[in-house]
Amino acid sequence: MINDDWDPYGGEKREDEDDVVQKKIYKKGKMYIDEGFGRISIKDMVMFIDKKNVRDVVRDYCIQNGFSIVVDKANNKDWTVRCSEEGCGWRLHACRLSDGLTWTIKNPMVNTKWATRVLLEDIRAHNDVPTKTLNQHLWKRYGVQMAISTLYRMRSKALVEIHEGFDDSYSHLPQYCEVIKITNPGSIANCSWNSPQHPERPLAFTSIFISFRATMDGLFNGCRSLIGVDGCHLKGNYGGVLLSAIALDGNDELFPLPGPLSLQRMRKVGCSFTSLEESIATRRKRLWPEVCRRYCCKHLSVNFNKPFSGPKMWSLFWLACGAYSAFTFKKVMEAIN
Repeated sequence: MINDDWDPYGGEKREDEDDVVQKKIYKKGKMYIDEGFGRISIKDMVMFIDKKNVRDVVRDYCIQNGFSIVVDKANNKDWTVRCSEEGCGWRLHACRLSDGLTWTIKNPMVNTKWATRVLLEDIRAHNDVPTKTLNQHLWKRYGVQMAISTLYRMRSKALVEIHEGFDDSYSHLPQYCEVIKITNPGSIANCSWNSPQHPERPLAFTSIFISFRATMDGLFNGCRSLIGVDGCHLKGNYGGVLLSAIALDGNDELFPLPGPLSLQRMRKVGCSFTSLEESIATRRKRLWPEVCRRYCCKHLSVNFNKPFSGPKMWSLFWLACGAYSAFTFKKVMEAIN
């Protein structure tokens, strides 16, 4: 007896996933035929000429195995039945394919919940296991395959079950900062949170700053007076901005400096690269009002090339960057305008 809580016509449906499954059925599926001597065997992804053919085969199968069924859903696109005996988990779901005539049986027990259970140890051993490899495991062990998009979601759920979610990880940050201060005397480690009275996200993590004592000693005693500051947008579940700073040591090697992490959601605060630059510039003027500032032309060229594409504008931009006199710079800027 098989018990599961799968709902064949409930929950989210993705058209791309259905398309993948139907293409696989057309490519690898076979039309239903009797196995001989009246013996009937129902398999996943077997195609039938029409809905009446599906119903006749299922009726003969039930008579042959001595049980009756109850129809849960029946329309022009789906047909779902289950065993009439109370407590029995047997069910069957058939659906019409995109040609409008052919029908097929889809295995309701092959779902993300089942795949997470049977593939959990494989994902635990290799967190970045490709979805293609997971499909090969399913085919080798159980003779079934799943859509790639479904396996992506299943792997994400399994990783949360193995390592816990991001929310749980952020809750450990205050303790992590205290451990840094204890194990690295003289280091700075602070994290900030929204106030309990915050209207939308009370006590939500906002930023963290970590500066190890060794990094500060290296900056003050062995680096040149040149610091590069930049920030990048994080593309994970929570978004945010990672600010970074580097210096040059006596061997002209890059020396990483402490940098804060701000996890305010981009779509809520509307932060763009321009506002990020303005934020850095504002703090620089307040902390070091007399320090000169230079821009990374390679980074600017990427932004410049989006609204002003083409090889001519690209070459003029780099001519302006490499100009050593005001006269040359002015001429190039006139050509750009």
